[in-house]
Amino acid sequence: TIMVALRVRPTILLFGDSLTQLGWGENGNAGWAALLASAYTRRADVLNRGFSGYNTRHALEVLPRVFGSGLQEQEPLLLCTVYLGANDSALPGERQYVPIDEYQSNLGKIVTSIRKRVGEKPPIILMTPPPVDEPRWASFWGNEKPDRLNQISRDYGDVCKQVAADHDCSIVDVFEILGGNGGDYSEHLSDGLHLSGSGNILLYEGLMAVIEERYPELGPDDPVNEKSGITMEEASW
Repeated sequence: TIMVALRVRPTILLFGDSLTQLGWGENGNAGWAALLASAYTRRADVLNRGFSGYNTRHALEVLPRVFGSGLQEQEPLLLCTVYLGANDSALPGERQYVPIDEYQSNLGKIVTSIRKRVGEKPPIILMTPPPVDEPRWASFWGNEKPDRLNQISRDYGDVCKQVAADHDCSIVDVFEILGGNGGDYSEHLSDGLHLSGSGNILLYEGLMAVIEERYPELGPDDPVNEKSGITMEEASW
């Protein structure tokens, strides 16, 4: 093994399930994580730690290996996103199902555990589960009935927002952004649950809006418009 010493840029860590894992994009569409990495080009490194199929129980198990001891000393962490709940909110009896009260408790434990490992300074931004296109999701799996319901996804999202309020975290209300509370949101979902190209763009824009509103000093700088923030590495030519 050859060890190469690289200068470490500030990092943004994305923690979640398949909605994060697929954040680099699929089927030729750029994902929200890829769009974020592009926005922070030469400014920060985006680390994707998404685990397809995981619920908050699984996330608690893997968290110590994702957020290793001394992470903040090794890599200056700008912020962290936590995007969990789409699997927890499966219907009772499904393998990934986690009762909503336990989901709330687990999500709070995840926030507390991250802060113990990285300190209080880096903001933690929670994201609500997306809406569910029930017929399309059932069809995707070849089932007559879906294993997730839009109303239940909304309920878990409300709990996610409550955890954010209780733990002083910011929130990206993906359910609302994609139109889950009314209107046709199917175009923003690739299979009834995961994000399409337009869904990824809307999530990215929602995340950047939160960063710019609550943590403008952590956003990418824009010298042309005299906007301060994280500056590019090395001189521009």
